[in-house]
Amino acid sequence: MSDKFTNNVRARLYKQGYQGFTKDDYTSAAIAVECDDLDNPTKEQLSQAVDYLKVKSTSQLSVVDEPVEETFLVGEDAQPEVESNQLAVAEPDSQIVLTDIEKQALVADIAQGAGIELKAADVKQITVSIASTFASRKELNEAIFNALVHFAKEFKNQEVSKIRRKADEIRQTLAEMDDVAGSELTQIKQAMEATALDYKSQFADLALSFAGIID
Repeated sequence: MSDKFTNNVRARLYKQGYQGFTKDDYTSAAIAVECDDLDNPTKEQLSQAVDYLKVKSTSQLSVVDEPVEETFLVGEDAQPEVESNQLAVAEPDSQIVLTDIEKQALVADIAQGAGIELKAADVKQITVSIASTFASRKELNEAIFNALVHFAKEFKNQEVSKIRRKADEIRQTLAEMDDVAGSELTQIKQAMEATALDYKSQFADLALSFAGIID
């Protein structure tokens, strides 16, 4: 049986004309919007999940096209080397603009395709370092891959630091145990030496006593 999160998101998408999503799609959407309790989603989480899956379905990025500016150079305002009937047209400037939800969706999809499992908090942390505007799709992909590589290196460094701290704690504990053991061995040795001296003294006294009887 589907959970409340999946049913609500599926129904909202269906009303907007979006269908064909898989169970994995709904799972990735839940991770992206940090919905831990699938049977008690908030309205905000449902709305964000719908937006996430719509972006994933269309795989279209918002492209902002600057209007083409046409300038006719005529009469006295024309430059000497430009003819009066020449048309100067400015090249359109296009760029890719992404929302935070779209960036998170792209990061989650690329990571999943690479076999990397990320928590929702990890996805958000990675997207913080990614800009919202790009000149080309190539530039966007490079930014996402660089962010993933940086995250992986930071994660590795943190894990290595944890291991080193644990190793230092173990070495310190062993050193303390050696100190305690050494101290106890010293005390035992001293006690044994004292006992030996005591026995030696007693034997000496006993020998003198026997000597007196024999004489």
